[in-house]
Amino acid sequence: MNTNSNLQRITLVVMLLMLSATGSARTIGGYVDRAEQRFVNNVWNFIKEYQSTQYVGSQGWYYSQYYYAEPYMLTSSNDYYCDAVDFAFCSGHGNYYYWQTNQSTGAGVYFPNDMPTTNGLGDYNLEHLTIESCYTVASLQETGDPWSPWMRVLKGVHSIMGFHTLSYSDNGIPNRYARKLKYNGLVWQSWFDSVNEERSWWYGSFYPGMASAIFYNSTNYDRLSSPGYPDPYGWGYNGDYLYNWYQY
Repeated sequence: MNTNSNLQRITLVVMLLMLSATGSARTIGGYVDRAEQRFVNNVWNFIKEYQSTQYVGSQGWYYSQYYYAEPYMLTSSNDYYCDAVDFAFCSGHGNYYYWQTNQSTGAGVYFPNDMPTTNGLGDYNLEHLTIESCYTVASLQETGDPWSPWMRVLKGVHSIMGFHTLSYSDNGIPNRYARKLKYNGLVWQSWFDSVNEERSWWYGSFYPGMASAIFYNSTNYDRLSSPGYPDPYGWGYNGDYLYNWYQY
């Protein structure tokens, strides 16, 4: 009997079972508006929490992409960038349904028009998109229909987080957000709590802005420990309806 060979086989089986039990690692991407240093700080302060694989339940998370953004990373080539990861964190200047990628060239993404109709986000991989910018995730406070402008984006994405007001950044929000997610907080609730905990009467009760989120009723309870499936069927299909929750 070759004892060493048998032990190697047993060890290999145990290792495979352990890998199966913990699940495969999932990825985070960070994308920065080429504008101000604070946007670099925002994204780095989020993704640095995932420099090594962080396990939340059985799901392992680490950051695999960190780029100055270009529109194609979210639009025409998103399958290689923003839609290649499970969780995308972006920061920069913004406006309603718009996120800037390069201030000097005026480049950016206006989500209602610039997304390809057949290649939105989530049809390949992305589940959660957070955009730390002013105004981008408009709410029911600004419009009676905050959902329709995202229809070209929502091709499997579970939730979109951001601000529906002016926002102030380069503060503790990204760190808090990353850590709350690691502690298995709800994705949208972790964003709201992180923003609210930054609120300060010293700067005025509006500071640092008011959070907003778009998500489906079926993805309301998503956490980083969630396996990432099933994807929502889409607005109005099989009981999937979009919600907008916002701070005011």
